[in-house]
Order: sequence, then structure tokens, then C-alpha cells
Amino acid sequence: MWPTAIKDLVTDGNFDCDEEGIRLQAMDNSHVALVSVNLKTEGFADFRCDRPITLGVNIASLTKVLKCAKDDDEVTLVASDTADVLRLTYNAKCTPFATPRLSLNLTF
Repeated sequence: MWPTAIKDLVTDGNFDCDEEGIRLQAMDNSHVALVSVNLKTEGFADFRCDRPITLGVNIASLTKVLKCAKDDDEVTLVASDTADVLRLTYNAKCTPFATPRLSLNLTF
């Protein structure tokens, strides 16, 4: 799973979401490694992004929440302009998870 692979390199990251998919590009704390993640719409069963949005997320928190998913679970991510959380819901009958969204001003 890609969040597990990058959580030791990147603490927080801005996910750019638009009609083409979800992208993350971030440097590690020592500015040695560049992490680039590109999740295209073709990789999703259903994908909808009403308008471009940037989601600041703590990678370790996201990894913990995603590890709760089973292999056959579908995860729904929902973010709104007014909420300070990114809501993740699994297709299984369970309580949705929420991870705080961060306001990150990152420069490379």
C-alpha cells in the first residue's frame, strides 16, 4: 500500500484532487527524496471531484485509517470546502473514520 511506503519519508502532504485524479508531490524533511503519487481516475471504481481542491493530510494518520480496510473493501473519501476533516467510509457496516485536514504551505 503506497501510504505505508512513504509515511517514513513524508510527515504531511498536500493531495491535489481534480477531474484527472489525486496527486501528491512532497519532499522528505531533509530535502533528499522526492515522493510523487499519481492516482488516476481509471484506478477508481467511481471517481467524482466537483471542483479542484487541495487536501492537507498527515500521512501517518491516513496510513492508520487505510490499514483498517480489508482487501475487498471499497473506501469512499469525502471532503468539503467547509469541513476541516477528510471523511473515509468503508463499504462494510462500520463507523466512518475522519482524519483532520491540515492547512499546509509547502514549498520545494
